Amino acid sequence: MYGWKALLAFGLTVCACLAQSREPDDSWLMKNYRFAGAPAPGEIPQVSPTAAQLQEIQNTVLSILRKADFAGDFEAALAAAAQATANAQLMGAVTGQLKPPQPPAPGPRDQNPPGPAKYLIALRDRSIEAASAVWMDRLMLHYLTPGGAHVQVRLDQVDWQRSAELSRRSDPCRTAN
Repeated sequence: MYGWKALLAFGLTVCACLAQSREPDDSWLMKNYRFAGAPAPGEIPQVSPTAAQLQEIQNTVLSILRKADFAGDFEAALAAAAQATANAQLMGAVTGQLKPPQPPAPGPRDQNPPGPAKYLIALRDRSIEAASAVWMDRLMLHYLTPGGAHVQVRLDQVDWQRSAELSRRSDPCRTAN
């Protein structure tokens, strides 16, 4: 009664031992996958230590962004996204692969190049910023200072009503339009 079961178990054990004792055979692997050789000298560009450190910082910030988004902490996620954008711009400037962002081309009404302040931006912390050019994307207000610096502010940090009032007061021609 136990004889045939024991014989079957012994047979399976012997087969398993024989299968495990074989030398590894890479023929299947080599047949089904293509392997590239080592890169030629100079094919992979050198990475500067500064760029490598910035990439480490960027990886950490992106990890914070993912964790904050997953946890539903959208304020932290937005702050991490702004920092990631600034890091990416800095990395591009350091490596020479990215030019600084340019404001949109002036429209037909605004032919003057950026220079003196044309806009006053009131922020919720009661500060007032002067800007020579203003544009926005989905989450951020971008502006150029009269000195040419690019500044980003979250849209919810702008006091829109006060900004409109200050801009109207500073440019009497706007009230006529």
